[in-house]
Amino acid sequence: ESNPTFLDYLQGGLQVNFTVAIDFTGSNGNPSDTDSLHYRDPNGQPNQYVTAIRAVGDIVQDYDSDKRFPSLGFGARIPPSLEASHEFFLTLDPNQPFCDKIEGVIAAYYNSLNTVQLSGPTNISPVINHVAGFASAHQSDASNYFVLLILTDGIITDFNETKEALINASSLPMSVIIVGVGDEDFSAMDILDGDRQGLSYKGQKAKR
Repeated sequence: ESNPTFLDYLQGGLQVNFTVAIDFTGSNGNPSDTDSLHYRDPNGQPNQYVTAIRAVGDIVQDYDSDKRFPSLGFGARIPPSLEASHEFFLTLDPNQPFCDKIEGVIAAYYNSLNTVQLSGPTNISPVINHVAGFASAHQSDASNYFVLLILTDGIITDFNETKEALINASSLPMSVIIVGVGDEDFSAMDILDGDRQGLSYKGQKAKR
């Protein structure tokens, strides 16, 4: 019985699509303060978000053939209306969701920091559902796989909605990586991976 590896799938033509989603909630701290997780050091030292983007992105990008990444933010007030958004493009251009390579993601991240207002709450189900929509469109042809990297600094506000989103996505060609940034208590995140007990909500159970 054949048991293909991840590389076998890639050699067979599978396309890996990598998406980044970054937490812009106020709990991260004012980007101009040195103790902020979003602090932009004038000497060029990367903050914790940039460090995390590079640590995961530099590995994953090698499996993405075009190295153009849709990049999202959540938990910020977006000009010109300054309404809170839990799903906006880092480019701040609704017609251009893609960033070129990881350095393009980081450049768009810094540009957003200079433009949006940190707000809240920490809702991550919208970005999961966003990527799940694309994964669903490719569910039948088995030609694409989607990886969503979520970087967040704290307790998820829409925890039940997030469980529901992950359960709905569990039958799709999609994986979600959640990285906790900073030193908050991230123990609640352990429930989401379903390692000890399969994820369930309202009678629905995750397929994997």
